[in-house]
Amino acid sequence: MSSGNEGCNCINQTSILASLQDRGCTTATGQPGVHLTLGGSCVAFDYGSSACLQHDLLHDPNCQGDLSTTAVPPYCFQTWCYVNANSCRKNSDEKIKKTEYFSPSNDIFYSYSTCNSTDYFSQGIDSKSVVGGLNVTASIPDYQYPMMRKQLPDGTFIDDGKDDSDNTYYFDDTIPFSGVYIDYMNSIVQLSKGDIQNVTFTHTSRASSKQYPSSSFTAAVQDVENGLVDMAVGPFWITGQRLKMTTFTVPLLYDKTVLVIPKPGQKRSLAYQTQKVFEPFTAGLWAVVIAIVLAAALLSVWFSDREMAAKKRYGMHLKQSKQPQKRRKFAYFRLILDAILEKGMFFFSAGIEQDTGASLPHKVLMFGFGFFILIAVS
Repeated sequence: MSSGNEGCNCINQTSILASLQDRGCTTATGQPGVHLTLGGSCVAFDYGSSACLQHDLLHDPNCQGDLSTTAVPPYCFQTWCYVNANSCRKNSDEKIKKTEYFSPSNDIFYSYSTCNSTDYFSQGIDSKSVVGGLNVTASIPDYQYPMMRKQLPDGTFIDDGKDDSDNTYYFDDTIPFSGVYIDYMNSIVQLSKGDIQNVTFTHTSRASSKQYPSSSFTAAVQDVENGLVDMAVGPFWITGQRLKMTTFTVPLLYDKTVLVIPKPGQKRSLAYQTQKVFEPFTAGLWAVVIAIVLAAALLSVWFSDREMAAKKRYGMHLKQSKQPQKRRKFAYFRLILDAILEKGMFFFSAGIEQDTGASLPHKVLMFGFGFFILIAVS
């Protein structure tokens, strides 16, 4: 009995197989063992260990049929064993491979060449069962034409929620789902060659729908986390919240989200560029701004020392009896215009000039006007 070629000897992996308690079983001889696949062969813990043997001929059901009526796969008669990958890569030319039965939780490697046999097993790996013929239950989160829909017995298609406002058809499993995603899953069942026996499509639970009323897709993912279904089928967005609930397959398609804006115009005239200054505000808002500027200007003139302001700026007193009435009105007009220009400048420069000598009412007015500017800027 060979233990493998030099530099790539067979090793004992009994302890690793024995540690897989969640896959424990009892072999046909009554020994404790481990399932190679979910629902597949039950092999002893020393399967593949220590020596070059026909391990599959001893344990694989595909290798134990009636030779007179059943074609036994060629790998059944080949000898092989588990090996140390690091030793084989460093000290030999033997070809090794990582087993898919116990990975990724355990790094177990095997070799046929170290036992001087041919690896027919890998050549037929595509047709070998990996999950042992599972029946899968999949939830459909919602209607979405043409991906997920239902067809009534009279041939009518239910394509969206408007056709089933109270979800009567949606929760009726006697009415089958159809659509692109259902066809895709059925194709996978066919390609699995019996690895997946059947996929049963059903609705999302009412409890999860109540928990996530704004997203039937998140509700479907919640059902997966709760173990109500094996998977959910549909065009799911992979969000952080959903990733905390379960895992996702590799995306089948990607949604590209883009922001569409009008193409910038080519107008370069002075009139157009000047008009753009007024675009941030509507006409009504401009009217409010102008009204507040006028009101602030008039009140500032009223609160200020009009006699001192007129004498300082225009060289006269407003109440000099010898001055004509028209002259005094003109002085008031100049004061008001001056205040309007001042307050307008404050607004457009988004600031207020502080006058330490101003009266208290005037300072209160300027505080309110400054707050108005803050609102406009924000």
